[in-house]
Amino acid sequence: MLIDIIRFLLGLKPVRYFFSAGIATIVDVVVYYLVYNHVLHQEELSIFNSMIFKAPTVALTCSYSCGLVTNFTITKYFVFHESELSGRIQLFRFILVAFVVLIANYYFMYFLINILGWFPTLSRAVSAISIGVFSFVAHRFFSFKI
Repeated sequence: MLIDIIRFLLGLKPVRYFFSAGIATIVDVVVYYLVYNHVLHQEELSIFNSMIFKAPTVALTCSYSCGLVTNFTITKYFVFHESELSGRIQLFRFILVAFVVLIANYYFMYFLINILGWFPTLSRAVSAISIGVFSFVAHRFFSFKI
């Protein structure tokens, strides 16, 4: 019975999509923690003694990149595997959508927090769900177009 429910749910593209996004988020957070605490030891990164980067920025860049690659890979092979576009085109489009989603999240959260006066955590949750639905549609009809 439970196995049948799981099979049914995994047969739905939106469920598989949000499952892959969840895994990518876990990868993002774990990589952030490891880079920030164990690679950088919470200290700035100095390159050629002239360029200095804050530890949170470097960790976020690394973790976001790993999460993006993870999300693309799982989405390509687990969610939208029937797309016949080349992998390079899919990746390029996926990154474009991810960039638009990042900007949309920022401005939507800004609106919810600063204009409507919502709490930041609630704003983040509403933004993530709303923009997540947009992201699914954009990837389905653009990044992994059939």
